[in-house]
Amino acid sequence: MKKSDNAAIIGCGIQARTVLIPSFCKQLDLGVRVTAVCDCDKTRRDAAAKQVDGLYADAGTPADVPCRAVADFREILADPSIAMVCVCTPDHWHGYMAVEAMKAGKDVYCEKPLAYSIAEIKAIIATQRKTGRVFQTGSMQRSWPVFRTACMVVRNGFVGTITHVDANYGRGGQKLGGPSHPVRFWDDPANAATEGAPNPDVDWDMWLGPAKWRPYSDQLAPRGVNTFYPMFWRFDDDLGSGYNGDWGAHHLDIAQWGIDMDKSGPYKIIRSDEPYSTDLFHGGRRQFGMKMLFRRPDGGDIELYHGPFGVWGTIFYGTDGVVAVNRGKIAVWTGTGPVTPDAATRAAIEDASFRPDCLVASSVGQDYGTDATDKKDDALENALAAIRTRFSLDTAPVQLYVSQDQIRNFVECHVSGRETISTAETGGRSGALCLLCNLSYVHDTGFDWDPAAMDFANGTGKGISLGRDRARNGWDVVAP
Repeated sequence: MKKSDNAAIIGCGIQARTVLIPSFCKQLDLGVRVTAVCDCDKTRRDAAAKQVDGLYADAGTPADVPCRAVADFREILADPSIAMVCVCTPDHWHGYMAVEAMKAGKDVYCEKPLAYSIAEIKAIIATQRKTGRVFQTGSMQRSWPVFRTACMVVRNGFVGTITHVDANYGRGGQKLGGPSHPVRFWDDPANAATEGAPNPDVDWDMWLGPAKWRPYSDQLAPRGVNTFYPMFWRFDDDLGSGYNGDWGAHHLDIAQWGIDMDKSGPYKIIRSDEPYSTDLFHGGRRQFGMKMLFRRPDGGDIELYHGPFGVWGTIFYGTDGVVAVNRGKIAVWTGTGPVTPDAATRAAIEDASFRPDCLVASSVGQDYGTDATDKKDDALENALAAIRTRFSLDTAPVQLYVSQDQIRNFVECHVSGRETISTAETGGRSGALCLLCNLSYVHDTGFDWDPAAMDFANGTGKGISLGRDRARNGWDVVAP
């Protein structure tokens, strides 16, 4: 076992402070210690370094040298004492940092969605293959028993052949819909002077990186150590992909896992026929309703539909049952015969009134909250136990990779050299689904897709770019 491998955190926002830094600081038993944090905002990086030192001190394992607070990530990549990096910046930096880190000999944990564009995803996959570095995508739901259980039921055929899947995220009638928005400078133009007041703590040119120049906005880079998840950049065409890249990166990833498409993808994207949004923030774009078609090994199709938020994040419809899953929630029905989703069926599944005679188990009465941390009873544990027993999942023919924790899995694989639960290709494939959704909404079109080449097919997609038109200041993502 490696005894003294150091880790660095690049990006010290709320995801780093609440999840990533605490989790990486718990890996000392595997010889891993966080020795540096990096952010182009001085207040955040100083706070993160102090947090790291505090966590180790509280655990009785203080470092001989305090955690370094670094302003430029290139200093991290050039440091031979750092063996692994965690990239948790906004999406527009993921591609460059992940590729350059692997080229510099680092193992990489990169937050989801994997990258800003499909061109960047292809570069990350190619770089991982070329360098052989250990890579983990932060698709943390793959390490949660409720999602693994749902996918085990599906992959073993216990609800028949899957014909349809729903992936539900985004609020169709509110500011935060499914797709990204046209670029805008201020959340509230009337408040532009306040939002854009100078912030001497942030290197704004570095924060923008490859993205187009615009004035500083505290909606993009909140001042100080913020206690909320900034969504303004995520819904900007030049920086993110809306809820497609946020919650879509979770629920589309589980859909992909369940239908066994970690090395493939859809062959057709179908434009939404929902009404265009009248919210000015949406730029007239439809907010949900696009579809994807995947080809099953038997030659049939699986239709994936993007719907708005509901009780369930991902729903699998089979020829003899249904599996519905979300954080803290699962329900399984079998013996139903073929189930094709329509409005009535979706509504019945939403409130768990669907085919009570065929219900195997359900934890719908359990209320875990958004992140499944506010446990109120044992409904989920009881449902999972019932499902495992009913289908003998422990001895089922198809066994899926077991990971108890996404970061722990990454560090274990760093030590052992084996593949993680969500490699560059796996995370890249689910990231591509997010971006294909967004491209369909942004360009209001459908197109054919070649999943092997990860490119448009049959002459479709004309005029649509799969990469950034121009990377500012030479921040081009280039595979070795």
